[in-house]
Amino acid sequence: MHRICFTFIFLLVSLSDSFGEITPILVTGTPEPKIRVRVNKSLKNVIISGTDLNRTFHIGNQTKSFSGRKKIKFNCNLFGKSQRFKAKGPTLLASLNSMTGLVTVGDKKYMGTVDIVSSETNDSCDVIQETRLEDYISGLLAKEMNSAWPIEALKAQAVAARSYALHKMETDHVSRTLGHDAHYDLESSEKHQVSGSFFDITRNTDLATSETMGEVLVTPNGKLTPIFFHAKCGGKILRPDQVWSNAVTGYNANPKGNYCHGHGQKDWVKGLSYDRFASFLKWLQRKKLIHVKSKISGKKRIKILKDNRDRNSLRLYWGDIHIVVKKPLFRRYFGRILFPSNNFSMNWNTQKSKFIISGSGLGHGVGMCQLGALDMAKKGWGYRKILSHYFPGHKIEKAY
Repeated sequence: MHRICFTFIFLLVSLSDSFGEITPILVTGTPEPKIRVRVNKSLKNVIISGTDLNRTFHIGNQTKSFSGRKKIKFNCNLFGKSQRFKAKGPTLLASLNSMTGLVTVGDKKYMGTVDIVSSETNDSCDVIQETRLEDYISGLLAKEMNSAWPIEALKAQAVAARSYALHKMETDHVSRTLGHDAHYDLESSEKHQVSGSFFDITRNTDLATSETMGEVLVTPNGKLTPIFFHAKCGGKILRPDQVWSNAVTGYNANPKGNYCHGHGQKDWVKGLSYDRFASFLKWLQRKKLIHVKSKISGKKRIKILKDNRDRNSLRLYWGDIHIVVKKPLFRRYFGRILFPSNNFSMNWNTQKSKFIISGSGLGHGVGMCQLGALDMAKKGWGYRKILSHYFPGHKIEKAY
């Protein structure tokens, strides 16, 4: 925590009546950990409310308790305007909790403690929830799946999400730019996992969480690795190295069976212009993501060689230059709207004068297919069997 003149606190707050792979040794019986989740970022103002609130200003270590209902407003946009605030990087400013166990941030209620942290640029605030890991998992299930889904699908998701969260917590390196200076373990977003609030927790999500309490996926020798999942594979599961280039222990070849068929979004078709494709190739060369000695410039014919969805790379010619592009790079450059998944084929359509992309699935395609897990659970599969299908190189162990 950065040390800053306490007088700046009065600029911050106004009150009114009315938040890679590691090798840990898993020890059964250890206490349940708490997790810190960034639930909001870059807010100019944050309004916290609750009953019997306790507020701590970490700058100056000032604590105050409020009886009854209270609302506290943090004016985060004052950071960048004040010469007194000289912190470099995010700073933990305040923490709030309630005797009721619930703190309201805007219109959402969160269990545990809510932290207010200055942003990297010191002109806004991030909001971080610190809560029991099992409470976090229970709220997450309604967001990453559907609380009305079969309990065995929810239990599979609970183990997968808990494994991913614990790995993030152990590595303590959630942000490339912040490194170990980040005040949170992971963020609530599609980048990591989408977490829920207090009212997202249901009887089903609580049951799925409690019946798998502390269970995580590890490699045969007990290593905790990042466990990935996505909405719909469309019949093709990828390994982490095929999408992000970093190999992860315990992920095997594509498992047999298209269990998500008939669920969710159907196959999709998109169009891509020549100019956008050419810009993409130039970007690939600038980023050194393709191995091409000659400079890609000007306007030359692009010819795609025979392609299908089973191929993980697209082969093409730029004029007389042969280029091989990993398909996940298209999604990385163009985004999820044009490329909903990495499971697609592409061909030039002369009549439409554009490249036609035909694909299936939704998401990166690595690890557990959530709609596949839904189908398996409806067929009577237990959560252990579901997880062994998608993670054959892992086993379930109790972390606490």
